Amino acid sequence: MKVCDGVYAYIWRGVFENNCNTFYLGDPFNMFIDPGLAKYVGMRFADMKKDGIDTEKIAYIVATHSHPDHFEGCQQFMGKGPKVAMHKEEIAFLNEIGPQFFAMFGMKFPQFTFDIVLEEGPWKIGNEVLQVYKTPGHSPGSVCLYWESKKVLVCGDLIFKESVGRTDFPGGSSALLKESIERMKELDIEYLLPGHMDIVVGKSNVKKNFELIEKYIFPML
Repeated sequence: MKVCDGVYAYIWRGVFENNCNTFYLGDPFNMFIDPGLAKYVGMRFADMKKDGIDTEKIAYIVATHSHPDHFEGCQQFMGKGPKVAMHKEEIAFLNEIGPQFFAMFGMKFPQFTFDIVLEEGPWKIGNEVLQVYKTPGHSPGSVCLYWESKKVLVCGDLIFKESVGRTDFPGGSSALLKESIERMKELDIEYLLPGHMDIVVGKSNVKKNFELIEKYIFPML
């Protein structure tokens, strides 16, 4: 589904199994964000091709965090052309508790290598800049990606439409989640692209979503 020029969203609608939303940023990034579970990558590619996206041109694979429903599919790309990226603190977290965490979901922990180790700051590709924000709370090294010229925020499992990411997994923190949400609230966002549920479109709707979460969700964290 086209969100705006150069930005595409593939929303997970499955009822009986969890997976995540996947996003594609076009030129100059050619970036596939959160491929999800490995067994669904082919389905995502089929949807992308329907939108006219040449998946052979994917240059970067980015995981907003290391939970299997966002990250497992990265293994299909490692050593095969696209550069795979994740935040340095999330990589350290994965190396520390990855096998046990994957086992919680009955999944085998695969071996991973990363081409790019992300840190907070501007990521310049071609003539555009993607701002990387470290946004802990759901996990220690979660990131949000902000394309300022499009006013697009890919926010992983930090914040959803009328909800927020869980903080009861290993490495989670309600206090840090709230701090991260408060930081992202200050950005000029027209398109909020979360890791689950629907996207939020329109600056006023995004603002209302942050306000609703602060009023009704924050007191429960």
